[in-house]
Amino acid sequence: MQTLTVEREGLLYAIKCIQYYCGGGYYLLLWALAALFLLIRGTKAERRYFVYPALMLLLTVFNPVFPVLINHFFDINKEYYRFFWIAPVIVTVAYTAVRSVFEKTENRAGRIILSIGILMVLAGAGTFAYADGYTVQENTYKVPNEVIAVSKLIRENSEVEYPVALCDFNMQMEIRQYDASILLTADRTQYLAVINNEEQDDQVKEQNTHVNRLLNVITKNVAIPEEKFLESMQETNTEFIVLSKESPVIDYLKESGLTEVGTTGTRVVLHYDLPERRPMELADYTQFWN
Repeated sequence: MQTLTVEREGLLYAIKCIQYYCGGGYYLLLWALAALFLLIRGTKAERRYFVYPALMLLLTVFNPVFPVLINHFFDINKEYYRFFWIAPVIVTVAYTAVRSVFEKTENRAGRIILSIGILMVLAGAGTFAYADGYTVQENTYKVPNEVIAVSKLIRENSEVEYPVALCDFNMQMEIRQYDASILLTADRTQYLAVINNEEQDDQVKEQNTHVNRLLNVITKNVAIPEEKFLESMQETNTEFIVLSKESPVIDYLKESGLTEVGTTGTRVVLHYDLPERRPMELADYTQFWN
């Protein structure tokens, strides 16, 4: 939800969310049509289970005014689309389709033809997973091989069990999926806030001072005083920085005391020997598992 905001889109926010995050909204349209059909032709029980909840959602979640009102009290820009998951789209559409097949036709041939027609509508409303062709995965982990190579470089050059690293955005998002024991200086929310220039209140800004400082260096190529940069590396316990070989801040990082420990296809891995390395520990829940 980082590309849309209530402030900018206003009453069009909910509609644009549907277009952007719901495949154009075709299945939601089928759900609305199915609910309308059951409202007109359904039994009392069917209305209770399918129609009334749909009406409630249309008056709230899918009401263009609703997100505008809520946003006055909570920042919902990153979460609002998840409300769409509440809608029982699959159950309602599937139930109505089966009901229609068995209600409209008496013979097997008619049911088969109607079923094929419904399946074609459902297929046409969706998005074919391999519409752009089938992409063969590079490995069983389904991440780029370079992610694995970067992880190995960090492991080979670290003396601690849980090293802390800061990477360019794509590597940051992928390496956390492959090797969760490599701790990341910035979490996803902090990273996106900086690259999208999102406003932060004073408390959040203070809490993220050192993280924001490092992110500004590697994402916006801001050369800050060396002592402030190294202070933030120390305060965040950051030992590694991984960037594209084309990054203009690599020379700055080397001049600040980082050393190149290896390269992969398109990345360079830089290491900083922390003056006061703090060992990072993760919570141990084995007593609960056992």
